[in-house]
Amino acid sequence: MKKLFVIVFILYAFNISAAPKVDYSKAYYVSSTAATEQYGIFGSFDGNIRLIDAETSDIILLDNAHKKPVVAMSISKDGRYLVSAGQDDVIIFWDLEKLKDIKRIVKPGMGVRAVALSPKADKLYIAYPAVIYEYETKNWVNTGLYEGYKNGIYSIAVNGTGNIIAAGSKNGDIYITDIEKGEIVDIYMAGSQLIMSLDFASDKDILISGGYDNTVRIYNMGRVRPVKEFSIFKDAVKSVQINDKGSHAAIGSSDGTAVIYNILSGQVISQTISEDGEITSLSAPKSFNFIVYGKGTAFQEERYGVITYPNKYKTHRKLYSLQGSDIIISEKGYINGRGSFGQYLSSYNRGNKETMSEIMENYFRQDKLRVNLP
Repeated sequence: MKKLFVIVFILYAFNISAAPKVDYSKAYYVSSTAATEQYGIFGSFDGNIRLIDAETSDIILLDNAHKKPVVAMSISKDGRYLVSAGQDDVIIFWDLEKLKDIKRIVKPGMGVRAVALSPKADKLYIAYPAVIYEYETKNWVNTGLYEGYKNGIYSIAVNGTGNIIAAGSKNGDIYITDIEKGEIVDIYMAGSQLIMSLDFASDKDILISGGYDNTVRIYNMGRVRPVKEFSIFKDAVKSVQINDKGSHAAIGSSDGTAVIYNILSGQVISQTISEDGEITSLSAPKSFNFIVYGKGTAFQEERYGVITYPNKYKTHRKLYSLQGSDIIISEKGYINGRGSFGQYLSSYNRGNKETMSEIMENYFRQDKLRVNLP
């Protein structure tokens, strides 16, 4: 008798007239990403936030997240805290150890654009179209208000010492705000189109930017001109991340390309190219042990999240975020880790070599819903 590696728990009554179906075309696309050393974090167009364990592929759905798309997320340096912002004008401060929300800030009609935590997570910065609010996370007092961003704000980042905010504008300018002085002290020229993403190296004052002109720029703080710029993409640069030392960058583009770039040598050392959808958002922990990104927009048929491992040859995992389900597919098209199918909770032993179509046929037909261990 063939051994079965599936345990199914029926949590709710099942309507036998409707067999479960997997339709990837109805998946919500990934609208924002973040990463700790343990989790790849996916914010969805439906407002949900999922943590995917990078080792086991276990899925954790953060309860009661946003009612509308997640537009931005930020992680504390130690990986314990997450901040998410949604189009519902709600900003949520999460404790990832306790897996619960600690604080919610609501400013209706303000139109939040970006969020950033200070390195020690003692301060939270919330960017709206023309102003940045500062909150102390100890007592949630509004301790700062930064203005003067004439060309709008679309992205922000805080440096490794927590005394500088960089804000990217719609016309390519990057505003450098000194937090202690409470004012803009520099404006870096970064082309003439919208700056989608900014990130600082933790150990050095090195800033990276990416935007609609398909170009990535590297800055040493205090110099208004980039020390390096390159354009190896056919479309907009949606996301940029830089490691602690400022030596490597992870970059995602609307042309479907995700790369790791050696800033010192000018070489691409890892690249993923896919024709099935643009990269909507990309993130990585500062170690760059793995990269997470979303593929496919609302107008593209396949929509999913990816965790890819640069140090493991062609190893990646896909998360299909369905309307009521999550499925983890390993790099070879096999089930890996854990996933939930709507009303049914399924657990797969690692090493299971059944394809998704085989699993759906063997175990999720309406006459085969109850599966017992041998």
